[in-house]
Amino acid sequence: MTKKRRKDSIEKKVNNLYTLMEKLAGGEEIYPQNERLQAELEVDERTLRRYLKDLHQKYAHILVAEKKRTERGGRRVTVHRVVDRKRDVAEAFRFFLESGEDLGWLLQLVYENDPSLFRDFSRDAEKSLKKVLEKDREIFRFVDSPFENLDDDRFKRLFSTLRNAVKNREYRTVLYRYDTPETLTDVKCLKLLHMNRNWYLAVETTEGKLRILRLAFIQEIRYSKKSNYRGKALEKYASFFQNIQNAMTLDAPFRTARLLASPRVARYFRKGMKPFFPSQKFVEEREDGSVEFTIDYTQPMEILPFVKQWQPDIRILEPEELREALRKDLEAALANFR
Repeated sequence: MTKKRRKDSIEKKVNNLYTLMEKLAGGEEIYPQNERLQAELEVDERTLRRYLKDLHQKYAHILVAEKKRTERGGRRVTVHRVVDRKRDVAEAFRFFLESGEDLGWLLQLVYENDPSLFRDFSRDAEKSLKKVLEKDREIFRFVDSPFENLDDDRFKRLFSTLRNAVKNREYRTVLYRYDTPETLTDVKCLKLLHMNRNWYLAVETTEGKLRILRLAFIQEIRYSKKSNYRGKALEKYASFFQNIQNAMTLDAPFRTARLLASPRVARYFRKGMKPFFPSQKFVEEREDGSVEFTIDYTQPMEILPFVKQWQPDIRILEPEELREALRKDLEAALANFR
């Protein structure tokens, strides 16, 4: 292809993409099989499908792709349209309303933490929703929730920005302050994590190091000059995200701690009880009523705070290095007490 033909091809694509964006912004529903639109843009179905795919990947946070029957022919096609907040939110909650009482707690949780989501409901939908909420109000009380931190307007804006950055696989520059201020330039925004009632952002630095940043300590998010990163960055950490236990989990090999719960607290660690860690495993219940179990960890700080919460009723049997780390911490605490 000559330079002029390549230039003309690029210019045509750009113009067509802008045309599609204008139509979408105007409320049109677009699908690649639309022969009228193909003729207008002077493209075939395959090219129009590729245009829509590019737009959806770039603007997935505001575009919806859904199966729908067309007026002509009645066949089901993938239709692209701009998100309709009133329509889409209402449809989502209508599903919960119609799916039985078992989902009532979820509606209550969302309503308690962000009632504004329900402002655009139709009168009938709002009436049905309030009926469910009133019935369940005396049943549920959510002491903590993943929405708790989103009450602050600055945090909402930050969360929304990072959600889009992760969704679109963007590089960003992060101004972060934990102990001292630092500027993390051109990091890859990998994933948002919610652990122990706090939100975190997982990023990969330019040095190829994985960092877990608490959102509360992020001062500012800036755009990067770099283009979007490839999906291989996420594949690299697939195992880590699958096995992460808390904010102290490192991208490192796991070791196994063998622990013993005293008879006084053994009921919480018996077989079949909900584990405190994803890697927690029941080993045996001894004759004296104590329970032996194991937890995998990547560094002592990943599980030591948990062990300290249960003192003096949980003993570390092995490894010795973990026992020693706990001993030093307890001696330091005792010294402060004295």
